This record gives sequence, C-alpha cells and structure tokens, in this order.
Amino acid sequence: MRTKALLGLAALAVGLSTSVAQNVYSLNVVGYLNVTVKGNGYTLCANQLNNGTNGINQVLPNAPDDAQVLKFANNTYTPNVASGGVWYDAGTGNPSTVRLNPGEGWFYFNPGVAGTLTLVGEVPQGSGLTVNLPANYSLVGTYTPQALELSATNGFAVVDDMQYLSFANNTYVPAIAAGGAWFDAGTGNPATIIPAVGQGWFLYNPTPVHHDWVRNFTVQ
Repeated sequence: MRTKALLGLAALAVGLSTSVAQNVYSLNVVGYLNVTVKGNGYTLCANQLNNGTNGINQVLPNAPDDAQVLKFANNTYTPNVASGGVWYDAGTGNPSTVRLNPGEGWFYFNPGVAGTLTLVGEVPQGSGLTVNLPANYSLVGTYTPQALELSATNGFAVVDDMQYLSFANNTYVPAIAAGGAWFDAGTGNPATIIPAVGQGWFLYNPTPVHHDWVRNFTVQ
C-alpha cells in the first residue's frame, strides 16, 4: 500500500485502499461512500462506485423491509421495494433488475430512523466517463466520488435556461443558468453549484440535444 496514493485520495471524501506489486500501482482503487439518509422519508442519492454490474441488490444489499428506490427516466419513475433483504420491482413483484450506475441519481426511501447508506466498490477511472443529460429532466449524479462544481472548468457545459434542482427536507432547491453562470431561482443571486459526494440531482436540459458531461479521471 502506498502512503502517497492514500493521501492523494483523501480529497475524494471516501475510504479507499489500493494494492501495489513490484512498485506498480494497481488500476483498481476500492473504497466506500457513506451517504446520510433521512428517517421515514426520501433522500436523493447517487452511487459513485462500481460494484459488479451495479445491480440494486449488489449496491444496496440487505435493505430493510419497505425501503424503496425510485429511478427516473423519460418523465417516469420506476419504483423498487425491499422485502426480506431483497429488492423487487414494485410494479410486477418480480426480483428487481434495476442498476444503480455511476452518473445516475435515485431516490431512496428510508422507512426507519435517520441513518447511513454505505456503498462499496471500485472508483471509476479512465476516459469518457459520461453523465447522460438528455433533453428535458433527468435524475443524475456526478460520475466520480468528488464534490465538483458544475462549471466549464470541470467540463460541464452551462447552457442558458438550464436548471439544477437539489432536494432537501422534502423540498426542491432550484437554480437556473444564464450567460454561462448559475443563479438562485428564488433570489436571483449568483450561485455556485457543487453537488456533494453521494448526492443525486435533477438537471433540466432546455435543448433538444444531449449536453452530456464527459470527464477523464485517474487516481494517481
């Protein structure tokens, strides 16, 4: 294990470990994310690690009864519910095949007291790490476990009339873009948008084309 590598990873706000053989860095950096979820309510989350195929039962194993995960695509929610530690499609009753991939956001309903979701897996690395931002609304998350500002500096194209919505205390907090900058939709004041690690968020793309967020990332 290389001390230098671990110190460089501290900014990711996740617990990480890496193996070294014959002074060669391993390409696989594994770790965990702790995501705080509210009690008896919904939290907007994102998984930013790869765990197998990222199936819901791999990412969120042994979930409590009546926990729920809602994914959003094409203006439609896909609900999943936990029973006996296994996730099921709430519509069909069949075992769920939903995946919780990096770059995607999802709602988690916690039926108990406030607590923590621990997500385990490998840190995504390489080129072309893409958060899909189609026309209209999409529920997404930052692809890597980093708190990154949504700005041109980080490769994010801020388009006029684009909207960003975070979710807290059962309320959406909107910001809107103009002139390449973000503004609080309520006050009109300038806003800096930095989604937290493990946080999901809604993005409204006002154009008919994708404005995907593509990044290259390597842990040194």
